Amino acid sequence: MKGVLTSGKGRGKTFVEKEEYSSQMREKLGLHPYPGTLNCRVDGHIVEDLRNMGGILLEGFVKDGKTYGNVACFPVTFHNDRCFVVIPEKSVHRRAVEIVAEGNLREKYELEDGMEMEIMFEPFLKKCRRITTYAVPSLAGNNSDIVIFYDAPVEAGRRDMCYTEREHAAGISSRWYRKTIPVREVVSIVFENTEKHAYKRLFKFIEKNHYRVMSPVRKIGYTALNEWQIEVKTTEH
Repeated sequence: MKGVLTSGKGRGKTFVEKEEYSSQMREKLGLHPYPGTLNCRVDGHIVEDLRNMGGILLEGFVKDGKTYGNVACFPVTFHNDRCFVVIPEKSVHRRAVEIVAEGNLREKYELEDGMEMEIMFEPFLKKCRRITTYAVPSLAGNNSDIVIFYDAPVEAGRRDMCYTEREHAAGISSRWYRKTIPVREVVSIVFENTEKHAYKRLFKFIEKNHYRVMSPVRKIGYTALNEWQIEVKTTEH
């Protein structure tokens, strides 16, 4: 991914210095962040693409009556430095990303505003969210706005569903089917044009970490970026 170095407004430093965020960076990213970020202006679609695909999640929090949102993180390499592109949920920037690292990259590489930057995305493990869905056993009535049907929702002996009682506004309860889709672990790599190179690096990462492949690899195309994604199992059981 290419972009142009710009000056920020100092908000990145405030973000990194929040212990609630920096502690998660140490735990989830293995990064002791420098108190500041590098700002990179990119194509407007890139920020939206990264928001849509999701990265390693830093959870938001409430402090002193103020709400701080979630932050999506994507591992990248800039020169030989391991860094992370961070996309704050509440950011107003639509054409800029922030980069966090362990050192001051601007000083280390004598960077100046207007310089072109080239960033290489690295493969990483992310968790897809746990989802609970419901289905009604009948077409009759206005029980829900969206009705989800499984392959055989009334088949006897199914162990992957259970009943739950729901009460409507009129006080009438009805029986619904509930199904929970568990959290999935997915290895992902983001790329712009280097499709074959990214594919090789994806499987090298899986092999290095001894993950077990659980699904075929799939390519997901966004507006400006692409993503190779494959479900894995990280433990034996």
